[in-house]
Amino acid sequence: MRADARANRDAVVTAATAQMATHGVDISLTAVAEQAGVGIATLYRNFPTRDDLIRAVLADLEGRMLSLIERHSPRIATEPEAAWQEFGHEVAALRPGALVAAFAAEFVTGDQLSEPLRLERVHSLAAVQQILDEAKRAGLVRADLTAEQFQLGIAQATRPLPDVAVPELAEHEAWLVEVYLRGLRP
Repeated sequence: MRADARANRDAVVTAATAQMATHGVDISLTAVAEQAGVGIATLYRNFPTRDDLIRAVLADLEGRMLSLIERHSPRIATEPEAAWQEFGHEVAALRPGALVAAFAAEFVTGDQLSEPLRLERVHSLAAVQQILDEAKRAGLVRADLTAEQFQLGIAQATRPLPDVAVPELAEHEAWLVEVYLRGLRP
């Protein structure tokens, strides 16, 4: 893929992620294209269906999470507190709580995950468990903390507030994440 085409594709995924975090999966694809600075034809050339775009956003979220784990995991041995705090806050900055609700509406039927989401979840949980095991060895989190519990807590801490909430409350998300991370300590 040409560099400019890759940049356009990445811009669409970034814009779609931001739109989905705010509005769910029923976003205006025209608004996504406008936010990305590309034409609607470019969006559809890269993502022929809405599901293709949703899957790309999900894969991007997974990739960003894995990148954070790869970056912070080795640091837990040498800078445990800083590495863990940065990891937790950077995971929260990915807005998983907002995106999980959007993905669930699209990929969950009854109590069953669709195959793409199930596979992403298995891979994600294994990676999260790796950094949690290192955090446990460093005494940063409780020994009984699971990857599912960690992800649930981060998702809850980053869920969007209702539209009627006071706008200033959104500024306190970092505080909420900090309280959550402290609550995981042994």
